[in-house]
Amino acid sequence: LKGNKMEDEGKTRQDIDRGEKAQALLRNEILIETFDFLEKQYHEAWSNSSVDQLEAREKVFMMLQNLHTVRQHIESVVMTGKLANDRLTN
Repeated sequence: LKGNKMEDEGKTRQDIDRGEKAQALLRNEILIETFDFLEKQYHEAWSNSSVDQLEAREKVFMMLQNLHTVRQHIESVVMTGKLANDRLTN
C-alpha cells in the first residue's frame, strides 16, 4: 500500500509538471500566433471555396477540427495538472 501511495504521488507530481508545461505552451506567443494564423487561413480557405468544391471544403474543415483538437488536448493536460495540484495540496 505504501509503495502504491508513492507511485500515486509520483504520478500526481508528473501530472502537475505536465500541466505547467502545457500552460506555458498556451502562453507562448509563437504558438498563440500559429494557432490564430492557421485558424484564420482555414476559415478563409473555406469561405473562399465554392459549394461545388465539396472535397476541398471537407479537407479544410477537417484541418480546422484537427487544429481545435490539438488545442483541446493541451488544455486538457493543463486541467489534469490543476486537478493533480488540488489533490496534492488537499
